[in-house]
Amino acid sequence: MRDGQEEDLSKPSWAVATIEGSPKVDSRGIKETGRISVGAALETDSGSRARIEVADIGQVEVEPNTRMRLVKTSEDEHRLALDRGSIEAKITAPPRIFFVDTPSAVAVDLGCAYSLDVDEEGNGLLHVTSGWVELVRGGRNSYVPIGTICLLRAGIGPGTPYFDDASDAFRQALEKFDFEGGGEEALAIVLGESRPRDTLTLWHLLSRVDEAGRNKVLDRMIRLVGLPKGVTRAGLMRLDPAMVDLELWKDHLDLVWF
Repeated sequence: MRDGQEEDLSKPSWAVATIEGSPKVDSRGIKETGRISVGAALETDSGSRARIEVADIGQVEVEPNTRMRLVKTSEDEHRLALDRGSIEAKITAPPRIFFVDTPSAVAVDLGCAYSLDVDEEGNGLLHVTSGWVELVRGGRNSYVPIGTICLLRAGIGPGTPYFDDASDAFRQALEKFDFEGGGEEALAIVLGESRPRDTLTLWHLLSRVDEAGRNKVLDRMIRLVGLPKGVTRAGLMRLDPAMVDLELWKDHLDLVWF
């Protein structure tokens, strides 16, 4: 119940609990507990936080100054939209059941925990603390595993994931390459600063550079970690789907999967 009004039981809904302050659902304050139905929006001000129970698969903590909507809930799809603000999600479900829409990309849960921030312009940042998340916009996909960060930009989509202990020079050059037309100069810094574990970033760059850039990325990848069994330079240069398959590289790089 919200402010003495009956909940709309005709729509699917999720439980909401107040952590602190006075969160609102569709502009109506909730007390200690309430519900959010499909189509409704949950908002927090600077002094409010809330927790959403995502059906029976996990929880989302909603931080201050956040607005998010429940878009859909069904047996095979649970979807929120984060219009602005910050959330922390912890999901235990099969892959591709939980989704969060943002102005820049869709975050697709692959069995994970993560924080997601979106500013007033629709730009964002994803930080994965367990499992994997896939960020999708049009034909641009970024695979973000535990310990990595990925920036999002309105009108562009997800950037290239990088590990949260990467050097400042690496991060700054990658952001320039992804979103500011940094070109060859930025790419050269990324390659020079990369470590063996940063090959995950370089793997993403294979399909985001021209032929000359791909040669340089491959040179660095081979120097850092070599190639998986059965993978050839020629195959990677032509982006052969079998040779750029992420699961193949995941095993080669000893990345934890799901």
